[in-house]
Amino acid sequence: MKILRVRHAKLIVLLVVIANLILFYYSWKSTLWKNLAASLTLPSMESYDLLKKPSQPHVEKSPKERARNAFKHIRKSITIVFRTFYTFENDIKDSIDSILDVIPNMPIVIYLEGIPYPPLVYQRNTTGSREEVSVRFVNLGFDIAKPIYELNPLSAIRTKYALFMPDSVRLTSKNLLQKILREINSNTWDKDARLSKPKSLIAPEEVVRRVIIVPFAGNLKSFVGCTQVTLDLPNWTIQYVAVNSTSDKCDLFLQKHALLVDVGILKELPEPLAAPFPEMFYIQSKLSNITKFVYPQSFQDGRRLFAAYHTKQRRTDIKRRQFREMYKKLQIKRIVRRSHKVSIKTDSKDSASYSAQHNLVLDTQFSSSNFSLPQVTDIDLIGCERTTKSCVGTVYNQRPFYVYLGKHTPPCCLDKLKSTFNHVLEEFENVGIRYWLDNQALRTAIDTNHLSPDAYDIDIS
Repeated sequence: MKILRVRHAKLIVLLVVIANLILFYYSWKSTLWKNLAASLTLPSMESYDLLKKPSQPHVEKSPKERARNAFKHIRKSITIVFRTFYTFENDIKDSIDSILDVIPNMPIVIYLEGIPYPPLVYQRNTTGSREEVSVRFVNLGFDIAKPIYELNPLSAIRTKYALFMPDSVRLTSKNLLQKILREINSNTWDKDARLSKPKSLIAPEEVVRRVIIVPFAGNLKSFVGCTQVTLDLPNWTIQYVAVNSTSDKCDLFLQKHALLVDVGILKELPEPLAAPFPEMFYIQSKLSNITKFVYPQSFQDGRRLFAAYHTKQRRTDIKRRQFREMYKKLQIKRIVRRSHKVSIKTDSKDSASYSAQHNLVLDTQFSSSNFSLPQVTDIDLIGCERTTKSCVGTVYNQRPFYVYLGKHTPPCCLDKLKSTFNHVLEEFENVGIRYWLDNQALRTAIDTNHLSPDAYDIDIS
């Protein structure tokens, strides 16, 4: 009986195991087929759902939002700067209005020479409540109440580039600003220089060492626009030579124009905003080997200025004083001008228009763009008038002060010394006195057959 029970128990266990195996087999089979069917049918169903799913509707932006997005990169890259204008007659307000009408909220900085009188203020008449007036006035004069960080005039420019605009401009569209911004950002002009540098030395925000010159539409084609500047500081000399406007040697642009400059360049120069601007800036950039490029397109002129004689004369007097101070600061005593000149009456229309737009001190002779004309050389000497002190000064240890500065005897003093020497020799010849050179003059005459460039006297025995 006991053996029969054991057999029944084993049979039940065997049946349960067989049933579990059958159940496991069918459940595994059904799961496998479901996964296989899902893998075969899922892509087609997803593509069907994607085709069946409707596309999201396009949200149309408002005109103000489209304009704000279009001008955002210009506002973040360029600050428009007004540096050269006169408080007694200017077109600053209308010029700023024309800029802000095209590009709202454009950053604009106006540099003033001290506190202007009559007071120069700007108030924007805006109907839109969201438009902000981003115009700042910066006084270049010394103010003892200002902290040291506010005495730096470049702290007012917070963009990478500064666009120096002359007075009386009308901005018609953003296209020209976009083009000159694209031109100065192009790497084609300094590709070789960048390739020659190691990658570790190329900074992501490297200073663009090039200046874009943008002329104005009202400039006269019959007069030269570009001048090559040569500085000979040991000989106290600066030379201006007229060149073609398309030349790569355009060190100084004479007629009305705008300047697009990297702010990093301005921070490298000793006095980038010094008067007369932009002539002083051009001379400093020449010493720093900064390339200039004349852009083929031009800005539009605004209202004509200095039509009256007294305002024109007042402006000319200010420019002459600024140039005298500039040459004194640069220690220049000889100015050489080489150009192709043509005589024009001062009351002619072209002469009046040219003098109204020209920043330099003008004569009745104008440099012509016709380079087939003979070249004329004008030389001006500074510091040798009867009212000026001796340029030699006190001599210590037989060496004048300018020798310690690495300079030779000023050219006007050397010319006066030669003329005085020739006059004395003529008088000796007339009365039959025998003479000879002595000391340093004799030694330099034997060695070089010329007068020494450092000579401050001539000894005759």
